[in-house]
Amino acid sequence: MDLLRMTNMPLALINEDIDYSDKYSDDVYEYRRVTVPRAMLQTFPQGRTMEEWEWRQHGIVMSRGWEHYDHHAPEANVLLFRRVLGTDPRTGLIPPKMALKVQQRLQYVQELEQARQRMIQERMLREQSMGTMDF
Repeated sequence: MDLLRMTNMPLALINEDIDYSDKYSDDVYEYRRVTVPRAMLQTFPQGRTMEEWEWRQHGIVMSRGWEHYDHHAPEANVLLFRRVLGTDPRTGLIPPKMALKVQQRLQYVQELEQARQRMIQERMLREQSMGTMDF
């Protein structure tokens, strides 16, 4: 859909109202927050992050290699981006030495998520068994 028709805002005003945070980093990624006008939210895909071509189509302008990886839950109009440290801003290619660090981080995050899911299931089972004890 056409962004201009969906928001009824001229593209120049939309771009002017997009705010880019300073970059911050850890040992694998650099991060930044992008705050967009709330009127743009209706044009974004729901329930998933955007591919690079999608966020660029919405007027977000950054060098290559940035990944829209999450939303800031308290503020739906704050988009979270990251890219691997040392990424070439012209090509988006990551340094070969960082590929292993990225893989290790992804594995760690996956392990954390699995542990979280196990804890949720265990809590649900405990609550269910406590509920059957009341009878």
